[in-house]
Amino acid sequence: MRELSAPNVHRFSTRDAPADERFDAWVASSTLCDFVVAYQSDLPFDAHREHVLIGPIVLARRTWRHPDPSVSYDAKRTAARIRADQRDVLSFSLQLSGSVALRSDAFASIKPPGELYVLDFASVFERAITPGSEISLSVPRDMLPAGADSEHGRSLTRGMASLFTHYLSQLYHALPRLTARDLPYVAQATMQLLTATLQPGRDTLIAADEPIQNALMDRVQRYIDTHLLQPDLSADRICRDVGISRATLYRLFDHTGGIMREIRHRRLYRVHQVLSTPGRSWERLRDVASRHGFVDEKYFIRIFKAHFGYTPRETFERGQRQGETGDPLVMPKKTTRGA
Repeated sequence: MRELSAPNVHRFSTRDAPADERFDAWVASSTLCDFVVAYQSDLPFDAHREHVLIGPIVLARRTWRHPDPSVSYDAKRTAARIRADQRDVLSFSLQLSGSVALRSDAFASIKPPGELYVLDFASVFERAITPGSEISLSVPRDMLPAGADSEHGRSLTRGMASLFTHYLSQLYHALPRLTARDLPYVAQATMQLLTATLQPGRDTLIAADEPIQNALMDRVQRYIDTHLLQPDLSADRICRDVGISRATLYRLFDHTGGIMREIRHRRLYRVHQVLSTPGRSWERLRDVASRHGFVDEKYFIRIFKAHFGYTPRETFERGQRQGETGDPLVMPKKTTRGA
């Protein structure tokens, strides 16, 4: 049963400490940096971090909540700390919200939301951290391509960087659905994508082909769901906004019957969800269909029935009966008849 259990997520929150001791508790919990400028605010320090081991790599998230975005505190990776813990890792940090001012003898830069940047924990650096959140992936140096440490302090912006940024965010949100048995495969896919990001080339891209395709598929599907009700949703628009070629897009959805079929199926399921909502008042099918990108009402009714096995009106009536009786509505199995 251990293989089916969820990954062990380690959590720390300052809310477990008395209000006037929360920043001190945060400082004491840190094993990587020294705090050289204290937190100064009348509000209690509200922060938490969590991390999970994925094989030899560590995925973590840090969140600090404060209504004033100009408040900050400094965390410094010192030479003494480096000698003491000998942590030979590189961290790939994705700034989700807030910002970080990064400084060392060699560079100074500000990392805004959406930025993915590299920190070498065998080097001295200092960060001025504002309220916000970040996700980080810590990787042992010997697992990375040669020369990866030359990226210290830099933001990854070209080539595969955008895809890896998306993957890192989705990996964090997927943690509750993972099991211990999944972790070795997740670690392998993560390292294949990261290696292709740091050292793009034919061999690394071939090795990372499966995780690249999975990440691209997830990114396109999320884009479709976000823009599903917009009438100009098309293959050309997806290619432009997601940043992939038409050939790549078609290849991703070849097994589902094509990208436009995928969009149509997702719109049908969205309509089904709307119509089957208990207590919902009736609306003209023409209006429902039009709002979901179907301009021809008769065509919409025909493909809806072909896909689900019954009409939109019957779907609405089932939803109303379910609302009256409290019995669960059985969702239809997806079919391909005439769709």
